Amino acid sequence: MLSISEKLSQIHHRIECAVSQYQKNQQVRLLCVSKTKPVEAIEEAYLQGERHFGESYAVEASEKIEELRKKGYNDICWHFIGPIQKNKTKLIAEHFDIVESVDREIVVERLSEQRPSNMKPLEVLIEVNISGEEQKSGCLPEKAEQIASKVASKPNLRIKGLMGVAKDTADETEIKQSFKKLEALFEKLKRTYPEINTLSMGMTHDLEEAIECGSTEVRIGTAIFGAREYKQGRTDTSVAFIGGGNMSSCIFESVIKSMSPRNITVSGPHLEKLEHFKVSGASITTDNVQAVQKSKIVFLGVKPQMLTAVLQELADAKIDFEEKLVISMAAGYPLKSIEKFLNSSRVVRIMPNTPAKIGEGVTAVTFDKGCADPDKELVRLFLKGMGTVCEGNERQLNVIGAVAGCGPAFVYRFMEALIAESVRHGLDEKDSRSMVEQLFKGTADMVINNQQQSIASLREAVTSKGGTTFAGLTKMSEGGFEDMMQKVIQASLDRTAEFESMF
Repeated sequence: MLSISEKLSQIHHRIECAVSQYQKNQQVRLLCVSKTKPVEAIEEAYLQGERHFGESYAVEASEKIEELRKKGYNDICWHFIGPIQKNKTKLIAEHFDIVESVDREIVVERLSEQRPSNMKPLEVLIEVNISGEEQKSGCLPEKAEQIASKVASKPNLRIKGLMGVAKDTADETEIKQSFKKLEALFEKLKRTYPEINTLSMGMTHDLEEAIECGSTEVRIGTAIFGAREYKQGRTDTSVAFIGGGNMSSCIFESVIKSMSPRNITVSGPHLEKLEHFKVSGASITTDNVQAVQKSKIVFLGVKPQMLTAVLQELADAKIDFEEKLVISMAAGYPLKSIEKFLNSSRVVRIMPNTPAKIGEGVTAVTFDKGCADPDKELVRLFLKGMGTVCEGNERQLNVIGAVAGCGPAFVYRFMEALIAESVRHGLDEKDSRSMVEQLFKGTADMVINNQQQSIASLREAVTSKGGTTFAGLTKMSEGGFEDMMQKVIQASLDRTAEFESMF
């Protein structure tokens, strides 16, 4: 395994090669992203000459900054790069030298008011959403000039540039288009504010494209310090389940494959209904606040119509959710509504389907903008015992929910119809069910084991023109099967939209 020193050498080499290849004259600064990493790792990078470090969690970062300053590391330039919560602006203003993620005027006001008078002006980069993804932080490009003007009007703030994150995709053209958009905005702002000198864009996977498009700073974390590793052994984090229903039970069984049930607390209104969690080694309680306060990971396993009351209860308890990862399984309850109560964007929505109970499910996942890579890895680890995990944005989550979440019911309905027709034509009901069960299992296995073939080609392989299968398929077409399925999925999506409008 490479040391931090060796990894830094590799990253600097990549930066130098990119600058040379694209004949860029500007200096490109390396920002070492040290969020979630111990002070010892920062010290090791410091000894290799690094002085710029980026943090995303204000509470965790302020503690590390104080500890390192007491040790004499007073020449580190600290960058805040995470989503900014209004109740954390004071910590950011008091501890950081540069904040790269300003995207709202209210944040500008609060940082200005809370910057200590004995500190030099806080340098500000405006974060711009250049990918167009809803789950990403950043202001709209057309809002950047207005925010820049606001920053420039504050004597204890300094406008220094822009920051942006491209879409995580293998399409280099799409990545460069995003970076070029930010570069054009950067050049435009420089004409109004000559002091602007930082264009922060590019991470481990796209730093070359960023430098080609004019980046003056790249933000690198995992490639220097490594990812937080959960896969080897068992994690010792603490988990709370609010609600102990069927899906919480299912997720609980998956979670305890990677951690001890002794680190889990399950809360619900009726202790007798939580006894099976206690038998497995978890603690049980009727106190939601107590369960959440002592946990780092919180699963919200209550119905959508009950979730508002639970969130209000937690909000009234003044719990700091910046240090907690919240995972909701409530259908139709959007991320923005959860954020509003918890004042945190470190939130995940998941939509499992019922086959997850036997480890054969599909779970849709969408991460809010405050979720770091270690958060995402931990969620994937917790859910992998339930089957396949499909990640996407919130709109895609709804589609996956309509297809995979509702889909088992549609499949059951089809199975029921085949069994009923078998019985109607003289077969025994038990034999009919056994036959249809194997029919669906075998057909699914044929699809899974023949990835090189389209499903249409597999269908055509059992359809002789003029034969019995052809006759049946013809009736499906005449009956408007595809049109019916379109209406089925659309109805599920429409109902999801209705739920979302309620919350």
